[in-house]
Amino acid sequence: MGVTRIAILTLLLGLLAGTAQAQETKPDLESLWKTGSLWEVGDNRPKVQDARKAIIDAGAEGRKFALTKLGVTAGLEIRCLNAVFAGWGADAFDDLVANIAHEDPAARRNVAELLSALNDPKAADALLAQATKEQTLSPRLSQLAALAKWKVEDAVPLIIEISRSDTERVRHRAAGLLGSYESDSAVSRLIEMLDDGVYYVRDGARNALAAGTPGVRSMCLGRLREQLEMTPAEQNLQRIRLLMPVIATLADDAVPALLQQALKHESGSVRGEAGESLVTWKLGAGLLDNELDVDALLKKALDNEYDPYAKAALEQARARLGDSKK
Repeated sequence: MGVTRIAILTLLLGLLAGTAQAQETKPDLESLWKTGSLWEVGDNRPKVQDARKAIIDAGAEGRKFALTKLGVTAGLEIRCLNAVFAGWGADAFDDLVANIAHEDPAARRNVAELLSALNDPKAADALLAQATKEQTLSPRLSQLAALAKWKVEDAVPLIIEISRSDTERVRHRAAGLLGSYESDSAVSRLIEMLDDGVYYVRDGARNALAAGTPGVRSMCLGRLREQLEMTPAEQNLQRIRLLMPVIATLADDAVPALLQQALKHESGSVRGEAGESLVTWKLGAGLLDNELDVDALLKKALDNEYDPYAKAALEQARARLGDSKK
């Protein structure tokens, strides 16, 4: 009997010791998070990486902990958040989708960006539903950015809506998002944004159009043709000027013809941009064209030019063409 009691006692002590040891070896996730949120430079680099890896290696427990950090706003903590969720990859998808409508706006923004990084379009429906009712700008932009990345057409009206924001940086961001699409509504709105009163919003719209598919740039070609067919009083000179460098990247026989037409425009600013765009076309889409002598065309235009801006622009265009030959 005494031997049995001793054996049972020994067994219990062993179990208690094992439990204590397990508790002692359980990672301190809060401490790991603090280390993982340090600057990842110099001597910090290995310990930051090790801390993040330890959180990832904690699996479901680590993920449960990281979900409590979805609302972080400090840049270094956001980096840590991105790193650990990238480490879990698809394993974190369901947890993130479950938090798309999180009560904290910062968390909703972070979740949208984490889902965008995971790049699984299966999250699109839930993100679109939230973006449709989202009242806070920051998460809404992140939700729409993910949807634009996946080219979700139903998000276009929402992006067009925010492209009319009173805030310049929001309009600029919206221009970049619209650049993901080639639908008539998206391209039409980008062309409208060429009229924006803020230069970098106009530049953002022009750059989005220039980076678009041949189909997008062909639509721009059509709009430029329409403008040049209008009476001078009806024409939108700013649109004409900003559309020319867009179509200059397009391999279409109509491009050099339209640019030559613009080179004879009554506006000096349009003539100057037409010269620059002709050189852009010749050095890119028109590189193999041996029929049109762009340099001779510009020289003739310069001989007849009287506007100081147009004259300087045409001289610069000729110089750029000459430098390319060197």
